[in-house]
Amino acid sequence: MIIERAKPSDYQELKKLWLIVFDEEPTFLEHFFATRISYQDIFVVRKDDKLVSALHALPLYYHKQGEEHPTSYIVGAATYKEYRRRGIMGKLLEATREAYDHPITLFPAVRPFYEANGYFTTSSVLSFSLEAEIRERENLAVQHTYQNLDAIYREATSEEGALLRDEEAWSFLTDGYEVLSVEGGYAFISEGKAVETMVLSSDAASIMLSLLKERGITEVHTLASSPLANLIGREKGVPIPMGMSTSKELQGVYIAEQY
Repeated sequence: MIIERAKPSDYQELKKLWLIVFDEEPTFLEHFFATRISYQDIFVVRKDDKLVSALHALPLYYHKQGEEHPTSYIVGAATYKEYRRRGIMGKLLEATREAYDHPITLFPAVRPFYEANGYFTTSSVLSFSLEAEIRERENLAVQHTYQNLDAIYREATSEEGALLRDEEAWSFLTDGYEVLSVEGGYAFISEGKAVETMVLSSDAASIMLSLLKERGITEVHTLASSPLANLIGREKGVPIPMGMSTSKELQGVYIAEQY
């Protein structure tokens, strides 16, 4: 078994592995490989000259207490079914960790597996149940750009910190979710849930809550420090664990799924 960084000649094999393991949408896969391919940050396992496992360690930054720090964010950690339960992914994670002098982060598919490999959950959000309210009122939703989404995200997470997003990361998110945007806030909506809701003021929280209820959203996730949590009542929230890291330096840092 050989563990090494990927080569340009692995391009099709990497796409094939991701497609088979995750049953991925072809449009997403083409987008990812067109914008995020970085062979020096892709680690692979070869066995008998066959690529059997791989992960992408995207070079990113997180901010905390007014400063930005480098990190690598793991996505696409995949092993062909017939090669699983042999410790291959654990060795691949270890090799990735040893390759960098900064923390490694990820959003886990199977949390206990990553806990067993030295990762800990850095933070959680609060989940609140909502009841629909059908009523007529002025439409206070606004158009969004990635710049204003990013500004809201950075300010909302300035207290504890967060994994930062570049323009491409915002593009993946806004392509994948319905976006509800108000002055000083936004929500990513999927299957009747607001899975990420950031607001900067009590006014923005009030408007956002009303719009979510009007749209029949049944569940909203937000930070414990958010004015929205304060408006609904923090004691009503159920903690939902978020991303993970190898370093206690990221304790409290918000890490969500992103590409």
